[in-house]
Amino acid sequence: MQLQPAKKEQRTINKPSAVGIVLVACVCGWFVMELEILGVRALAPYFGSAVYVVMGSVIGVFLLSLSAGYMLGGSLSRKADIKRVLGINLVAAGAWLSVLPALIEPVCDGLFNVGLDEKWGSLLASIILFGAPTALLGTVTPAAIQWLTTRTSDSGINAGMVLALSTLASFAGCIVTAFYLVIVSLRLTLRVSGAILLILGLMVLLQTIVQKRKVED
Repeated sequence: MQLQPAKKEQRTINKPSAVGIVLVACVCGWFVMELEILGVRALAPYFGSAVYVVMGSVIGVFLLSLSAGYMLGGSLSRKADIKRVLGINLVAAGAWLSVLPALIEPVCDGLFNVGLDEKWGSLLASIILFGAPTALLGTVTPAAIQWLTTRTSDSGINAGMVLALSTLASFAGCIVTAFYLVIVSLRLTLRVSGAILLILGLMVLLQTIVQKRKVED
């Protein structure tokens, strides 16, 4: 007797959930660019705004942190409770942004006082201040792609859609921050951004709890 291969369970996702996941990815794309531009402004009083501070330290650290976040998000996306992990990451990123205004001065002054020059001081300050939240926000994109993909044949279109929309949101965040938010209070902007991410992360966690109870019932 020939055994028939077991059928794989097909996961489905409803349209509101799909839209919500894409919106979360877009919000994170916005805040990555906002934090990057505000990061330049935060470091300028201590290390200046020369090309090696802006292009080398800040942009370089953001690229490195996003790379780490993408790798971590890709690894975490294999977990069954990926939405819960995603919510925890958003809460952690929001908490970091909320306390970031209080960290800028002691970190930058401390690095400056130990004798580091503008190049290495700004690089280390960028890693300490912006590395963790950027990596946490970077985990969202691969997680969103994984959650949206219910069939292998849809992986390409889902990846393209999430990357395109989150990049458009990054562009919008870049324009709004550079044109308007940069002249507003740095501390207030970071705290409001942190609060938004905190609320978003808590909403994701709450949704996972509700869905889990529905399944158990």
